[in-house]
Amino acid sequence: MATATKRDPKKWARAKAKARRKMGGKHSARAMQLAVKYYKDMGGKYSGKKPTSKSNSLKKWGKQKWGWSKKGGKGVYLPKKKREALKRTAAGRKRLAAAERKKAAATRKGKQYSRHGLAAGTSMRRKSRKRRTTRRRRNARS
Repeated sequence: MATATKRDPKKWARAKAKARRKMGGKHSARAMQLAVKYYKDMGGKYSGKKPTSKSNSLKKWGKQKWGWSKKGGKGVYLPKKKREALKRTAAGRKRLAAAERKKAAATRKGKQYSRHGLAAGTSMRRKSRKRRTTRRRRNARS
């Protein structure tokens, strides 16, 4: 996958540092999205082909409407389509409630992340890895 490259590494370094400071000193996808905005605001330019949401997981992720399952930044953080699908059925609501309890328990222990199992399928990277594994199995059988 060919992606656009930043023409001014010094501006990019400044933009990244500014974004990390704004995001509490942590490296994250959101911080890098903010860094791209700062880089562009500073007059930073790119060379090469611009990535699309089909070829770039961060672009795809940015287009999804992410939010919390409960009001006030509580619950689990998922794409809107996934939240709505879970809330539609009784089994989905039960899974969502279990994930919210698991996330709350992890937060009380001071952990930032919890393995609640609902974020599966939200990453392009995992999906492409699954496809490769399936292809390898198919080819091995032949």
